[in-house]
Amino acid sequence: MNCIIIDDEKTARIIIKKLSSQVENLTVVDEFSNAIQAIKYLNENEVDLVFLDFHMPDFNGLDFLKTINKPLKIILTTSDPNFAIEAFEYDSIIDYLLKPIELPRFIKAVQKVENHLSIANGNTNDITIKNDFYVNIDRRLIKIDLHSIYIIEAKGDYINIRTEEKNYIVHSTLKK
Repeated sequence: MNCIIIDDEKTARIIIKKLSSQVENLTVVDEFSNAIQAIKYLNENEVDLVFLDFHMPDFNGLDFLKTINKPLKIILTTSDPNFAIEAFEYDSIIDYLLKPIELPRFIKAVQKVENHLSIANGNTNDITIKNDFYVNIDRRLIKIDLHSIYIIEAKGDYINIRTEEKNYIVHSTLKK
């Protein structure tokens, strides 16, 4: 799987390259200190994955997401946890890594991209079904075990998820 890194911090690019070298079948083909250079590269080249820093001067990760006009698989990297919820509003963002990035979490994010690529290519043999999912409650992502849910109710613009341990009220509809 070929990837590029977009991060204004040289140290962050070095760390992601080092982590990538420890993952089988993941190759960093180029790196960029700003998103504009990366867009020019992506207009002429194909990659499987983009590691994208959210906070960059002049043209940040959000600007990149709004500008890029091709389907990409992106792992967002940032030192600010407050952008996780906003990040997942974009279909191209597969995962979100909080700096400093640890190898086990990095590997998990790359595996998510591999699963997405397998589905896109029609290969579903290696896909595992997750037993949990995340919901946005009060601008925080809460992990809920699927097996603990005994009822999900729609109430207007809210969903009530009842589990064995707790009730969760999510501001969303079942129509999405």
